[in-house]
Amino acid sequence: MAGGHRTLGSNHFAQLPLASRMRSARRMHVLSWIGSAWLATLLFWLLFAACVIEGPPEPDPPAARLVASWDPLACGRPHRVVIELEGDDGVKLAASTPCHLGGLAIDAPHFGFYRGRVYAWVLDQPPYAIKPVSIAVDAPLVQWQFTPP
Repeated sequence: MAGGHRTLGSNHFAQLPLASRMRSARRMHVLSWIGSAWLATLLFWLLFAACVIEGPPEPDPPAARLVASWDPLACGRPHRVVIELEGDDGVKLAASTPCHLGGLAIDAPHFGFYRGRVYAWVLDQPPYAIKPVSIAVDAPLVQWQFTPP
């Protein structure tokens, strides 16, 4: 030991308490980088999956459209025209519109025969001028003209 003071070699530095704390801090720093990258990746995929997941399936498009029409000048006093139909398989269709508009469209889920009724309706009154109807829906577009109730 020349010079009267003692120097530590590089192999003795690791034994000092400060040095061991510095090594653990370095390890923690590396672990925090790995952990934050993992967390960011997980968060990205969770948000991405939430955007990509599909909702409920859309209903099938109707097989046919029934376009009912009438002369709006023949309506008389203001009322609604209501069309209620039921298919051979029990599928129920219904629609209504003010009589002065002169028509409405009903989407039919399938081809076939539909039976039901057409009637007039006014708020707070029972239906009147009820007419039974039967119609064959045998094309993608069926036009049906009748006298309004």
